[in-house]
Amino acid sequence: MNLVNNNSFDIIIIGGGATGAGIALDASSRGLSVLLLEQNDFASGTSSKSSKLIHGGVRYLEKAIKELDKEQFNLVKEGLYERALFIKNAPHLAKKLKLDTPIYNNLEIIYVYIGLLLYKLISGKKSIGDNTFINKTLLSLLQPSIKKKDLVGAVSFFDGRFIDSRMVIALLQSAQNYGAVVQNYCEVNKFIYDSEDKIKSLKYTNKITNEEFEVDASYIINATGANVDNIRLLDDDKAEEILSLSSGIHLILDKKFLPSDEGILIPQTSDGRVIFILPYLGKCLIGTSDEKTVYTKEPKASNEEIEYLLKHINDYFDIKVCKDDILSVWSGIRPLIKPLSNGNTEEIVREHKILSSESGLISIAGGKWTTYRKMAEELVDYVCEKGIIKKVKKSKTKHLKVHGSKKNLKKIKKELEIHDKLSKQTKQSLLNLYGSEALGILSIAYVHNAFELIHEDLPFIKAEIIYCIKHEFAKKPIDFLARRISLCFIDKKKSLECLFMVCQTFKVQLLWSNDKFQNELNESKKLIEELF
Repeated sequence: MNLVNNNSFDIIIIGGGATGAGIALDASSRGLSVLLLEQNDFASGTSSKSSKLIHGGVRYLEKAIKELDKEQFNLVKEGLYERALFIKNAPHLAKKLKLDTPIYNNLEIIYVYIGLLLYKLISGKKSIGDNTFINKTLLSLLQPSIKKKDLVGAVSFFDGRFIDSRMVIALLQSAQNYGAVVQNYCEVNKFIYDSEDKIKSLKYTNKITNEEFEVDASYIINATGANVDNIRLLDDDKAEEILSLSSGIHLILDKKFLPSDEGILIPQTSDGRVIFILPYLGKCLIGTSDEKTVYTKEPKASNEEIEYLLKHINDYFDIKVCKDDILSVWSGIRPLIKPLSNGNTEEIVREHKILSSESGLISIAGGKWTTYRKMAEELVDYVCEKGIIKKVKKSKTKHLKVHGSKKNLKKIKKELEIHDKLSKQTKQSLLNLYGSEALGILSIAYVHNAFELIHEDLPFIKAEIIYCIKHEFAKKPIDFLARRISLCFIDKKKSLECLFMVCQTFKVQLLWSNDKFQNELNESKKLIEELF
């Protein structure tokens, strides 16, 4: 259990998503004392509902060129630089991904090829792969679902992919290794001010134990993603909104719709949006749409959004997709910086802003997963430059491998291979999700005799539940199913089928009463049924 043993920190971070976790690691690795508080589970918001891509932004580059916008161009360049660091620092969670862009008009070949070539050239020495042209015949073999009529071929390029919720956990474990205290299910409900109306502390409630705490900090950081404006209003009821919220949804289909390990990029639909069709954890992921929305704690995919994606995927697939093919679907709220004038959310560049209120609350808003590290570095630099925090060393996260990636993964794989109690699929899954920590899970499996599969058709074993409770902050069954092994995100039905067994393990490990067990079982069932 990660407990608060003192009541004063250099930095308190509100928000346990990508940005908050990144800040916790950057600040703690520089020697600052850090407390991070998340009102629900870590990565339970937007950070687990991304497109699972690490990218510079192909569509932003196109707009930068068309509009001669240097700022957008620099954002793409920064994203491509951060993409390379991301993959290098989390090799068990992040990999490069080849994306095929189908072309149905001869005139588009040169335009698309030059655009993607420029995308590669901008990355310079941080390039992760060469672009190629694929003819119609080869593309039809690689991507058998793709529409063949009028198909000319495709231009292929590389971006990155990753397991988003696992990355948040790895960042938090890394921050914890540097002394940070990180707590989920702790909701901030009040700021305390000194005689000069400056924030000196905050009060929060532990939602698991219903205890209330007051903690002091030299500085308090609001890194709550789509909830940033609400926290700003808690500090100043006259604070103006800085976010324009957008909903994005993703569908999961069976692997048969995308048998290749390459993804597909539809660069422009009839209304100008981009759709990605990606391999993800043995399934086919399709997303995303952009619709203006308002903040809600539990966003749900609307029928209109689902129909939108189905319509456009069927425009590009010969194999028709219907609602019955959907294994899981989810919606996330994207925190975009409010534009200067009214416009569509898909036109907003995902830049970020750092701002300070009169009382001293620092908020960081906007941005995207790819640049989480750079955002965190800039935030801690900003705090230090204002003289609020003692002088510290420069950020070291450019070359800091996250938890689970510090040991030689090839050696870990060889050590796993000698254990015949694990299937080949389970061994690979352990490496993909936990990296070098796979051996720790294996030890738990032997100690607790926990080699049992949580579902006969899945690679996950009971020892993973125990590990996630002991070492990955899991407090509820939904934490494990949704954000530790991502099962809810790829197969709703199987999540429900193994829920009882997962709840039983939580009951034993956390000494739940029968009533507590039944309440958690019912709550998790409801969340899975409604949100996925």
